[in-house]
Amino acid sequence: MCEVCKLEKIDWEFRNGVKGMVRSRFYRIYIGDVADVDLCFLHSVELFKVGESRFLASHVDFAISLHSKRRSQSADNSMGFF
Repeated sequence: MCEVCKLEKIDWEFRNGVKGMVRSRFYRIYIGDVADVDLCFLHSVELFKVGESRFLASHVDFAISLHSKRRSQSADNSMGFF
């Protein structure tokens, strides 16, 4: 399921028809790391056309979820050591 459609409660299968899911990468989200996400065809085209910064500005809930996902992963990896 498209991560943006899931957060915005959109029926991605109805909007996209027979088009499938696209694995997209965000390069400017994390310093020195890449975020891989599943997007529907329409959101992947939008990402391509407007770029990462404007895409995330127009889908704020998705940007927040990427940030919180990263924080939870870094908390799991730290194991409580300083």
